[in-house]
Amino acid sequence: MTQILRGRFDGFKAADRTQPVSLGLLPERYHVDGNGRRVLVGLTPAETREFETLDSLSPSDHTGNGIAWTFGGEPTTGLEKRWLQLYAKHDEAWKALKGQGG
Repeated sequence: MTQILRGRFDGFKAADRTQPVSLGLLPERYHVDGNGRRVLVGLTPAETREFETLDSLSPSDHTGNGIAWTFGGEPTTGLEKRWLQLYAKHDEAWKALKGQGG
């Protein structure tokens, strides 16, 4: 798997989620589902919320010693591993949607 250096995902802030979704303002990696919810491509609404929650945490929130990734780029905590799992699922769907394959 491609190494991913963890950084903030460029999604909407939590305060923006209560507002109706404007398709003109929707980042490309999101779509609006049948219930009008903003969802990351390839993820369910629940997975999107989980991903955004995990993405908003600082690495020090995940572990007491502040180290959540190895020097080789592998996550060391359960939360970081889950973040990577959700990101990989979303990224594969995004690449397939854009015709880049995996």
